[in-house]
Amino acid sequence: MKAREIMIKEVIFANENDTIRKFIKMLNDNRITGAPVLNDDGQLVGIVSVKDIINALDNLLKVRLSAEEVKDIRGKFNWVSGIMTENVMTVSPVTEVIDVFKLMVQKHIHRVPVVKKGKVIGIISTSDAHNAIIKYLWEAKR
Repeated sequence: MKAREIMIKEVIFANENDTIRKFIKMLNDNRITGAPVLNDDGQLVGIVSVKDIINALDNLLKVRLSAEEVKDIRGKFNWVSGIMTENVMTVSPVTEVIDVFKLMVQKHIHRVPVVKKGKVIGIISTSDAHNAIIKYLWEAKR
């Protein structure tokens, strides 16, 4: 089975220039927990999740900084680009699903963009992985 067979094709994206407030609203409105991040040219530049927001808040709350440092850091955490993970693990549409699952487990990631010719054409999340496994087991049982 290939990645293209289980990926979600209607990908919801964030822009690196989105505010965190806008990003949180987008997550809530779409009932998702993370999204790939594109720049203004439509290129994949990162991935961001609820965990990144929580980590940013945690850093703001527990770090003792000077007033100037706090101002700089708070500014950084106002934008998706300030909290996103930049080195995104991706797969191609023809990547074997088992290899996608291994990547997710080994790298402790919950979503993997599917990229073809430099463009994101889909995404696979842990719930997509669970659904694929359940479907496979159900069909094998018949």
